[in-house]
Amino acid sequence: MQASSLIVRKAVAGDAETIFRFTAGLIEDHLPGQPPWVSVEDIKINGFGSDPLFEALIAERDDQPIGFVSFFRGYAGWRGKPMGIVHALYVLPEERRSGAARTLMAGVARIALERGWIRIELFVEEGRPALSFYERIGMRDLHHRHLRLEGEALSNLARI
Repeated sequence: MQASSLIVRKAVAGDAETIFRFTAGLIEDHLPGQPPWVSVEDIKINGFGSDPLFEALIAERDDQPIGFVSFFRGYAGWRGKPMGIVHALYVLPEERRSGAARTLMAGVARIALERGWIRIELFVEEGRPALSFYERIGMRDLHHRHLRLEGEALSNLARI
């Protein structure tokens, strides 16, 4: 595939259905059979409402969406600087290894530099093939454990 026919653009509210479809594909890649927890309406409100929680870029080839990346601003507390956190990156299976994922991440990198973000971070499950892709584009594996507090454990801790 020709990388030149690939374009990346900022997602708009009208892309909520596409983002939902790609999110469902990402969930299916990680947890086959698991229905999405998010809805198109959630995406519209959370990404394009009055207080957006994330931004997204859409990759298109021949005017057809083939992938997306979602990200948000975070804070690098030890450095006292803003940073970007990539939440999701997904490219349709038939478009993988076409340069789309690299181009999407390059778009986030440009935004980071424009906004003065010190770095971009993301989380990858151990053993996922995506880890080698991220290392190839220059990301460094910090070997940190990603921990989560939710559900009953979250409620129990909050009661202390």
